[in-house]
Amino acid sequence: MELKNLYPVVITLILIGLLLGIGIFILSSIENTVDETTSATATQEVLTQAELIAGTELDGSAYRDGSCGTVSIQNGTSGATLTAGNYTQTDCLIVNTTSDYVDSSWYVNYTITYSADTQASTAINQTIGGIGDFADWIPIIVVVIAAAIVLGIVLSSFGRQPGV
Repeated sequence: MELKNLYPVVITLILIGLLLGIGIFILSSIENTVDETTSATATQEVLTQAELIAGTELDGSAYRDGSCGTVSIQNGTSGATLTAGNYTQTDCLIVNTTSDYVDSSWYVNYTITYSADTQASTAINQTIGGIGDFADWIPIIVVVIAAAIVLGIVLSSFGRQPGV
C-alpha cells in the first residue's frame, strides 16, 4: 500500500462526514415543520402573590412553542373575576399591577397553543438520534482505518527486497 492510495479513502471519509452533517441538519429543519399546532385549556392554575408581584410564567410556557391566550383570573379568596386592569399579561407572563387582591392566590384559566409531535416528527427524531449514535463512532472508524493504513505501509516496507 502506498501513500497515493490513501487519497480515495480520505475523500470517502470526508464525503461521508459531510453527507451525515447535511442530512442531520435537513432532518432537524424538517422536524419542526411537520409538528402539529394544538390547543388546550388550562383551568384553575394557582398563582401565589409572591409569584405575581415579581411576575410569573404560566405553566403553558413550558410547552414546545407554547403561547398563552387570553386569561380569565379569579381571586382565590372571594372567587371574584379580576378585571384586566389588575394585571398585565405578556404571552404567558402574568404580573399583578395593583395593590388589590394581594392577600390571596389567583386562579387562572387560559388557552395554550403549542407544537405537538406527529407520527412524522417522531420518526424524524428517531432517525436523527440513530444517525447521531452512528456519528459517535466515526472518529473511532477513522482511527482504525488510519492505523490499518500505517500498519500496511510499515509491513509492506519490510517485505521489499533489498536494492529493489
